[in-house]
Amino acid sequence: VNLCDSEEDIMQKLVYWISLLANQCISLTVNPHVILVGSHKDVVKSKGEDPKAKVSSEFLQKICVSNGFVLSKFISMDCRQSNSFDMVKLAESMKESCDALREELVVTHRLHHLFTHLLEEFKDTPAVSVKQVLQSASSSTFMRFRLSEHNPEYLHTSCVSLNDSGHIIYLKDGDDISKSWIILDQAAILSEVNGILFAPTRFKQHCDLATSSTGIVPLSRLVERFPHHDPYMLVQLLSHLEFCREILDHEVLQLVYQE
Repeated sequence: VNLCDSEEDIMQKLVYWISLLANQCISLTVNPHVILVGSHKDVVKSKGEDPKAKVSSEFLQKICVSNGFVLSKFISMDCRQSNSFDMVKLAESMKESCDALREELVVTHRLHHLFTHLLEEFKDTPAVSVKQVLQSASSSTFMRFRLSEHNPEYLHTSCVSLNDSGHIIYLKDGDDISKSWIILDQAAILSEVNGILFAPTRFKQHCDLATSSTGIVPLSRLVERFPHHDPYMLVQLLSHLEFCREILDHEVLQLVYQE
């Protein structure tokens, strides 16, 4: 902010810029740090005024907290001098704020490399099991991710983060993480599978896999029709996307097979 402005103008600009920053940072999982820099300190001091008095510390703290920010520091400076004491304070404040975010940045960096590895290692593979990914850890280029058959929890946590950010679909197996599935290209799978399962009767792609008028498709039919895909993965994916519902009630299944 320009310290030569009136206190009212400074407050209005703070509300505007901090609100704008809050909208841009809405998806962050950490509380961003804010450093307020007040320019023209030399002009204000030449008028016999206190630069720090131009900004209400109580108001600044309140608006930062209400928008989910952490106020690191308010620094008034003479911007004409590139190596002034105030510039040193600004550099130190930025370093402290970056240190506070460093851990989150490291996690983001690792997720980026993991996602890149998945796309390169399993190119042209729309779905891959966690077990396959763990086995790929034997390659020297992937050892930095510390994945092994004895450490599936690290991969699980990373996949949850990638799923939440929309990069993959992670289908977790509640009993055995290694049996979970990572969907890298859902469009490719759905184009093939849904194009057959839900194709109208007049379409050449139509194939009636249901055993009765109920529309229930046995797992064995999926195996026959889609031999290149794991049937359990297909069921999990279609259920996740609400294209179908898995039926585990044996009484219902017996009634269907009796028709």
